Amino acid sequence: MASIRKRGDSYQITVSNGRRSDGSQIIETDTYTPEPGMTKRQIEKALNEFVVDFERDVKAGKNVKGERMTLLDLSVPYLKDMAPPVLEMTTYHDYKRKLELRILPRIGHVKIKDVNARLLKDYSESLRKDGARQDGKKGGLSEGTISKDLAIISAMMSFAVGEAYITINPIIYSGKQKQGRKAKKEYKVNCFTIEQTKWFLWALDNPIQIKRKAHDRKDDTGKSYHVPEYAQEWRLPLKWRVFFYIALFTGDRRGENAALTWKHLDFEKCEILIENSTAYVNGETYQKDTKTHSSRSNIVPPIVMEMAKKLKVQQQKESLELGDSWQGYKGKDFDNNFIFTQSNGKQMNLSSPYHEFKRIIRIFNDNVAEDETQKIPDKATMHDLRHTAAAILISNNLDPQSVAGVLGHKDPTTTLNIYSYFFRSKNTEAANIMQTALLDSVRKIE
Repeated sequence: MASIRKRGDSYQITVSNGRRSDGSQIIETDTYTPEPGMTKRQIEKALNEFVVDFERDVKAGKNVKGERMTLLDLSVPYLKDMAPPVLEMTTYHDYKRKLELRILPRIGHVKIKDVNARLLKDYSESLRKDGARQDGKKGGLSEGTISKDLAIISAMMSFAVGEAYITINPIIYSGKQKQGRKAKKEYKVNCFTIEQTKWFLWALDNPIQIKRKAHDRKDDTGKSYHVPEYAQEWRLPLKWRVFFYIALFTGDRRGENAALTWKHLDFEKCEILIENSTAYVNGETYQKDTKTHSSRSNIVPPIVMEMAKKLKVQQQKESLELGDSWQGYKGKDFDNNFIFTQSNGKQMNLSSPYHEFKRIIRIFNDNVAEDETQKIPDKATMHDLRHTAAAILISNNLDPQSVAGVLGHKDPTTTLNIYSYFFRSKNTEAANIMQTALLDSVRKIE
């Protein structure tokens, strides 16, 4: 027999459903809330029907918790179950952010038993419309972003199946016929040309005369005075020269570069061991495995190691000068220090390379480039150095397996997919080789 207890404007219904193996009673509860404006008689009738239905479902063995659970309710145990180390910290917070930012505000109220392909189609369409973007820009979200949202919702529904809240994931079993697969859109990457790469290296290695425009200033007394146009010499600090040389000659990821310590450098073999990565999530910096959870060793030119040696000596001097203010390692443990640090020995901020990269390009373009054709692309990103390294290796006939090894791709297929354009351009070269080897010879015979 169900028991009913009034709680404010709602009614709590409790039904006993037998006992567990340890003798404790199994209690199922649900809440009925009348619609606004209902009369007392209408409430009594609706409440009675609700109680009868609920008690019948409990006695029939239905998962009543799953019947009334919403996506918002499901997100709590799902995120708890997926918390690191089950998911990588970066992946976990990306899922959590997408749920809080879009998914739950839009469809969090929907009961999981009502989630289906139609709902997700409507959800997807709403994200393609103007106003869906959080940054205020025109247009909807990209198809890639929408697909990631749908993947999270599907993962939640599969979790619900595993917890016995529902019997099947209705998104997977939506009853649609499998259609022919569309050809994948070619993945385009941005990279420097050889000429632009040489300009970038020149900017790393040489002093640049920065032109300062004439301007007016005020002295300490508030009196204005005029400063004529002048030039000021600028040179990139050694730390950043080493950082960008390693980034270019190893093609590593920004987080992998930032995670390097002195123990990862073999000065004799000119070898760099890449086995960790630095990530910044939810206001905190932490160390993790590389993206593919594997390590690799890359050989770099001697000039890179010579610069690194000078940087290490410089860092050792700084640690001695700072004394107790140095927050890194000292003495025999010095090699545990990060290569790229702040002035006090702490690991550098993960956003610093981006800002320095942009500054180098801006200074070169404004003060060295003679015209637009000599400028380094100002929209270039740090990751474009990685693409540049790959493009140079491919254009010089390094095979996909070897390129994958340098870049740290787990599977050469990944390398082929990302850099298909560069590998395809080798087809022309192959055709020329075949022509030279076969057709030209045939013509000579004739």
